[in-house]
Amino acid sequence: MDPFLEDENLPFSQAARFHSSEDVMNEPPFMLEGTLPPSEGSGEGSSRSKVFNDPVHKHIRVSGLAVDIIDTPQFQRLRDLKQLGTSYMVFPGASHNRFEHSIGVGYLAEDTATRFYRNQREELDMELADLKVVSIAGLCHDLGHGPFSHVFDNEFLRVCLNKSSEQVEEIWTHEEMSTRLLDLIIDENHIDGIDERDLRRAKDIITSSLGTNGYGGHNRKSFLSEIVANGRNGVDVDKFDYLVRDSKMCGVPIGWDADRLRPFMKVIDGEICFKASEYHNVFDMFATRASLYRRIYTHKKAKAIEYMLVDALIAANPHLKIAEKINSPEDFTTLDDTIIRRIEYSTEYALRDAKAIIQRLRKRDIYKYVNEFTVPTDQLKHWKPVTAVDITTHQQSGNLRPEDIVVQNLKIDYAKGNKNPVDYVSFFQEYDSTTKFHIAEEKISSMLPRVFLERKVRVFSKSSQDHVRKQVAEAFEEFQRKTFGTSAQVHATPQKPCRKRVRRLGELSSRSLFTSVENGQ
Repeated sequence: MDPFLEDENLPFSQAARFHSSEDVMNEPPFMLEGTLPPSEGSGEGSSRSKVFNDPVHKHIRVSGLAVDIIDTPQFQRLRDLKQLGTSYMVFPGASHNRFEHSIGVGYLAEDTATRFYRNQREELDMELADLKVVSIAGLCHDLGHGPFSHVFDNEFLRVCLNKSSEQVEEIWTHEEMSTRLLDLIIDENHIDGIDERDLRRAKDIITSSLGTNGYGGHNRKSFLSEIVANGRNGVDVDKFDYLVRDSKMCGVPIGWDADRLRPFMKVIDGEICFKASEYHNVFDMFATRASLYRRIYTHKKAKAIEYMLVDALIAANPHLKIAEKINSPEDFTTLDDTIIRRIEYSTEYALRDAKAIIQRLRKRDIYKYVNEFTVPTDQLKHWKPVTAVDITTHQQSGNLRPEDIVVQNLKIDYAKGNKNPVDYVSFFQEYDSTTKFHIAEEKISSMLPRVFLERKVRVFSKSSQDHVRKQVAEAFEEFQRKTFGTSAQVHATPQKPCRKRVRRLGELSSRSLFTSVENGQ
């Protein structure tokens, strides 16, 4: 039997989670519905507790302190931030937002910390306040995301500030903005359910994956920082939530069992370890992540729309001062996905170029995917990013300009570059084990991959005109010949323009508007 669940006398058992009035008053922010005995109070915080019916985790009971944080303008802003950015414009079901993801991560963070508390609280010197700290960190870890989530920091700021992704991270990260917004929430909304020490610890956990603070000096409990965003090996509850939530909402099935990992965790020497029998399940998590990156997060049409939105925001930036808002948490709260609507319906002349791009998007006149190639395995280590200039200098004729095309240098890995991420995960043999160890992949299976990284180069045409797309395709293929000695792309360069079939009026009226793919032609 799972030792985390077998002792009914432990304070966090499913049957009777709290046993004393002191426990109730130190109630952590999240718990399963029905685990708190009836009470007139709501634990810490001024609000009464609530129950959220989540499509992934079902019923989640949220205490007064968490409700105090959730019911603020700064947190409610997450309702207007799409979890998957532009993927919603390709996957109609991907309408979920950072709001519900944050609640899910907060719940999973506390659930994980509770398992450690129930089984190892004495050896880890844990206290109930630790559960509150971890769950608040999970709840607030994504407060600092900008419009369309990672589009803002990975694309917009990089182009707008004319810096590499690494240089952007030196001056701004969404994790650091999350901590500033958490301070703003506490101060501006007069929330007193968390003291200064615990608030500092929660903020340290939020930024711990950046590797800049060493969990604020709380090394005695450094394992707490691995629960929400694990900078050591990437196994964390953030992924436990978004991999399941994203696949469910997009209608893309996965085979990884997310709920199985949490009961097989144990802390040894300050590190979260997993039962050795779970090697394949841990590996499947990373494989699922890579699969969703390939199938959803880097979908070619979603990326085309993403580049259009970035161009619109760049065009609007001189007038709206979007990039300047990263300097102030108060100003940053005015940024969310609705900025596109503000541009679209603006009558200001200064926004005409940005508005024109949004109008193209509304008519589905998006940037056109032209082609792609995969970088050979033997060149992965020293491969340099391809630029638009690299492509246009290989045109045989025509007048293509670098600003007419977009080049995507796509990298998909298992979270640790070209290394097996499970090599960074520690395991234990039995629940009473006090030693941890790594497992060599050859001891597990001879069928595990030997390469954990792939790079692709994609090119898009900003113009939808056939002759421009053809010029881009020919220049792109010529670049490949000069680089590899042959064409490396899978799809051949089209010799004739691709045109949509136009049906006759009578033919249109004889067919239904919606046809199942399985039954359609």
